[in-house]
Amino acid sequence: MTAKNTETPLVNNTGMDYNTDQPKMSISEYGRNVYRMIDHCLTIEDREERNRCARTIVKVMAILNPSLKDFSDFEHKLWDHLFIISDYKLDVDAPFPKPEPELFHSKPEALKYPQGDIRFKHYGKNLEALIQKEKTLPELEQGFGQRPAYRAAA
Repeated sequence: MTAKNTETPLVNNTGMDYNTDQPKMSISEYGRNVYRMIDHCLTIEDREERNRCARTIVKVMAILNPSLKDFSDFEHKLWDHLFIISDYKLDVDAPFPKPEPELFHSKPEALKYPQGDIRFKHYGKNLEALIQKEKTLPELEQGFGQRPAYRAAA
C-alpha cells in the first residue's frame, strides 16, 4: 500500500489567530493590541475623533513602556513610534512634526576603524602598547621573585 502525496497547505481551522499568520511588527515592544488600535485609528473618518484616538494610543504606549519616561523627549519619541507603526499613513495633528521615513530607513555611515599593523593579533593592540611602554621604563636592580624595593618587609 502506498501513501498518497497530498500537498494541501496547513489551514488554521481552530479560529485562533497565530502570530505567524499576522503581519510583522516594526516595533514589537508595544504588542499586537497597540497595532490593532492604530489600524482602527486609521479607519476613523472624523479628524477630531482620529486626533483623540491618537492621543489615547500615545498614552497607552507610555503606560506599556514606562522606561521611555526617563528620557527628556519621551513624548516626542512616542509620537514618532506611532507614525512608524502606522507606516506614516496616520493623518493627525501631532504636537511634534511627522518624522521622515527616509531618516529611519537609511543606513548609518560605516565606522572608521584604526588600520594599524598588529604584530601578534591574538594578543591585541593593547598588550602591544603595554610592551612598548614597558620598554621605556627604567630597569630595577632586583632578581626574579624578590620583593620590589619600594615594598617594606613584613
